[in-house]
Amino acid sequence: MIEPLLVALLLEILDVPRWWRGHLVSRLIPPQIHPVSLYYRLVAPLARDGGLRRGVLIASTAPAVAAAVAVFMWLVNKHVGGLAAVLIEGYMLKLTFSITHIIYPCLWRLSKPDFPRVVQEFVRRDLSNASRGHVNSACIETAAESLVDSFISPLFWYAILGLPGAWLQRLVNTLDGLVGFPERGRLGAPSAYLDTAMNYIPARVAALLILAVGGFRNAQWLSQRRAVPSINAGWPIAAMAAALGVMLEKPGAYSLGGGSLPDEGAVRRGLAATALAAAAWSAVIMLIIWIKCQYF
Repeated sequence: MIEPLLVALLLEILDVPRWWRGHLVSRLIPPQIHPVSLYYRLVAPLARDGGLRRGVLIASTAPAVAAAVAVFMWLVNKHVGGLAAVLIEGYMLKLTFSITHIIYPCLWRLSKPDFPRVVQEFVRRDLSNASRGHVNSACIETAAESLVDSFISPLFWYAILGLPGAWLQRLVNTLDGLVGFPERGRLGAPSAYLDTAMNYIPARVAALLILAVGGFRNAQWLSQRRAVPSINAGWPIAAMAAALGVMLEKPGAYSLGGGSLPDEGAVRRGLAATALAAAAWSAVIMLIIWIKCQYF
């Protein structure tokens, strides 16, 4: 498992996003055939309406596809094996996670006029009339949140359940983005609760790593996490506000931290903290996998 993880992490470093039809996408695979995109298009018709039964059906598609991934890798290992199997697993693992897809474009366009457009790619809130401080805040917040559900959590479940675990987390998170909103009611509840459960531990791990990178500065600010409606998202956002010593605010929703809204320097430090936390977690996961292979 360590060898495929190393392949995936190398691909992560090399994967510089590109623009495609107005959106930032990975260079590693055409977006039209990315498994997450195919899965989204497959499930979307089921999500148009319905109640709890339909919601359970939608949520059940994630473990079903994860099981198919397990069968696929079993066949690869049986009939291909060797270096090719390692490369295939590493490539498929990489498709479940990314934090550079936010770090690279946000860092490179930070001082450019199109920076708000780049940040808008990663947040649902409308930034068309937002102040530069609120755009900066949105960038830092989405980096902190994505550290959880787009990096720490997939690798956490990879360490526990292998490649099917990483894909299960990615697909559940995709379903949460499709139907896991309060306005979707009972239809979205199963997917939303499943996503919350899978990201529960990773969210708290992310907060700890971010605080550690920041030298545990303003650690008491972590208590402000409850201002964020999500029981998971508040942890990394509050930790990032503490580490940077700034206020992170979504107008009309929440305000965390203290002082002023982040400037460009704070954004750079926030992206650097995200990268350092991701690197630290990569090392931890490799250690966990090594222990698992040695003793279990």
